[in-house]
Amino acid sequence: MLLKLTLKLLLVSGLMFACVSHAQAPLSVKPMSFESDIAWLDFTLPNVQIKTEGEVSHEIWQALNVPLIKQICFNVARLLYQQQVNAPKLPSLEIILSSFDGVAFKDGDFNGATIKVSVDYLNKYAKNNDKQALEQELVGILYHEIAHAYQLDDHNYGEIGPVIEGIADVVRMQAGYVDFSHRKAGGNFDSGYKTTAFYLDWLIKNKPEVTLSTINAHLNPHDEIKWSWQTFALLNELDLSQSWQLYQNSL
Repeated sequence: MLLKLTLKLLLVSGLMFACVSHAQAPLSVKPMSFESDIAWLDFTLPNVQIKTEGEVSHEIWQALNVPLIKQICFNVARLLYQQQVNAPKLPSLEIILSSFDGVAFKDGDFNGATIKVSVDYLNKYAKNNDKQALEQELVGILYHEIAHAYQLDDHNYGEIGPVIEGIADVVRMQAGYVDFSHRKAGGNFDSGYKTTAFYLDWLIKNKPEVTLSTINAHLNPHDEIKWSWQTFALLNELDLSQSWQLYQNSL
């Protein structure tokens, strides 16, 4: 039996890992509070490398460091898994700045993952936002993509991509890197990304038995249950149409 402590453990990058000095002050993550579980003290974090591809560069990239990425990995795993024993032990993680259309993407699986972030997107974002906003955006992107490196996906992204993207955005939300003023009426629970994420977040807050870790667990590819919104509703005793309308009415 795991020893459960009753105290709350505040996890921030400065407490778990020593900061690395850079010419630019290193980025930090917002503090998060988790129920203490001694087993998580031994959670294996990946070997992290931060690189650039080709000759691309961006000042904010110099503010990234390995302790920051490892802290995000730890926080993501704690958000997605109730028990440490169930969380994947990702052996390696590369974070690469590259030039491409889009924002970011993840390659790989639980045997090792690579995340690429677009320098073109960062440059475009920086033109319309101040430095602090850019820093928050980059950390938010990293939370979303690192969530993809740790979350379950039923080995079926092609059919259920919207909910997978929605769960990754719930991780970003719970870490504090989504502006809730961006919520708006419309769409549907299966629209994906933030539209789905805001709905799932509303469910988590209004239906105590629904948690981010249980939602993630429903996408276990080895449970012999093919994930669908219908199975999700059945497992959580939900009327999807009714709950979506209640969420819409709350906006």
